[in-house]
Amino acid sequence: MTDLPGLDPAHVYRCAPDLLTEAAELLTVSSRLLTQVFAGEPVDEEYERDYYLRRSVQADRVALGTAGPRTLETADEAARMLAAFDRAHPHLAPAGITVPDEAASGEEFRAHTRACYDAAPWT
Repeated sequence: MTDLPGLDPAHVYRCAPDLLTEAAELLTVSSRLLTQVFAGEPVDEEYERDYYLRRSVQADRVALGTAGPRTLETADEAARMLAAFDRAHPHLAPAGITVPDEAASGEEFRAHTRACYDAAPWT
């Protein structure tokens, strides 16, 4: 569970770009990461973490605005991927935010995403 429970998504995401703009940006970021991997270049871990965070935020925002189990599953999976990255790279995770363990609920993982986004320098 995060150390910042109950963050209101409307408040946390108030300055987030619109979903279409963010989708285009995520395509650019993922293309850059894939290019680095295929070229055998080292991947910038901070850039990779930003990608996981932004992808998780986008999925969470879609799930909040669209009813349906598939959007919620997608948001849960994206949040789990961010948490797994944070567990593997604790030096990149925001200070003071506990990463949920693997047995946590989807809501706990999404709360972690919101806490990380709230702590991000661009918010």
